[in-house]
Amino acid sequence: MSTSSKLLKETTSMAVYRLLYDHIKTGYFQPGEWIRERQLKELLGVSSTPIREAIKMLVQERILESVPHHGVRLKNFSIKEIEDIYELRAEIEGLAAQLAAKRGSINQFKTMEELLELTERKIRENSNIPDSELLIFNNDFHDLIIEVSGNHALKNTLYHLRAGIDLIRVMSWKSNSGRSFETLHQHRLILEAIKARNPNLARKRTQEHIWDSVKLVLESAKESNGNSVTVST
Repeated sequence: MSTSSKLLKETTSMAVYRLLYDHIKTGYFQPGEWIRERQLKELLGVSSTPIREAIKMLVQERILESVPHHGVRLKNFSIKEIEDIYELRAEIEGLAAQLAAKRGSINQFKTMEELLELTERKIRENSNIPDSELLIFNNDFHDLIIEVSGNHALKNTLYHLRAGIDLIRVMSWKSNSGRSFETLHQHRLILEAIKARNPNLARKRTQEHIWDSVKLVLESAKESNGNSVTVST
């Protein structure tokens, strides 16, 4: 295979990977759902080779799990896995909000405020706005906090948790139907603390928001598994 052909193959595979990942993180597929190659060919309009490469990458990242003789399915997290990820996420994003309150600029705060205003406008204009669109606004706000923190090591650490966080976010939004205004209110409280240059309050509100967002997912998991789970913030 020539260098140009190999590069084209890798580029196509990465494009398919990003498309498939976007479908996953916005809730197109459900946790535990089987992902079939034929289905993806119809959905994405591409051949088998880049799809197989993309699936392989997603399996390596533990977004998909391979089951011998059955195929691949979207990962369904255990209670312990959800707790572990969110314990770390709460610490990382809490720290990010704390640093953002110390380091953020007026222009950065304005960008965050504009995003929340846009989110509210979209919600009010369309009471049936898709969860997938709300998730994008939600993720953009959290990503802005990380960016404003100015800590690249923190950003890289969160990147490695991204797959698990995105999947649990999907589960969270499915379990919290109609939660959009509550989420927006909590985001505003976080931004209020950041703009007030109150690092400790910004951290506290961010951590409370993160645990509140996944609360119903954990409750549902407890009921379905019959396990007793205590979540400590």
